Amino acid sequence: MDITFTKQDAREVYYPHNVALVIKINCGSTQLWRVLVDNGSAVDILYYDAFKKMGLSENDLKPDATLLYGFTGNSIMPRGMIDLMVNVGIYPRVST
Repeated sequence: MDITFTKQDAREVYYPHNVALVIKINCGSTQLWRVLVDNGSAVDILYYDAFKKMGLSENDLKPDATLLYGFTGNSIMPRGMIDLMVNVGIYPRVST
């Protein structure tokens, strides 16, 4: 599937800009308004504040003992993992 953008898609973009690609997606029953598309990372991180605002709880998490390392070499233990259904696009062109 091709990904294309129209002038309507750019209605919330302020020029001049040199920022990364940021999109809106539906994740579960929540619309996320600013999602950073980063093809340089193998890790998808959902901040805990957003996690809670989506109505999710610690019981929804699967245990995970994999440390995450930052640019400076510091590490952090995530609270867990979760699989979330994500829909991108507007009907009739929606990808899940």
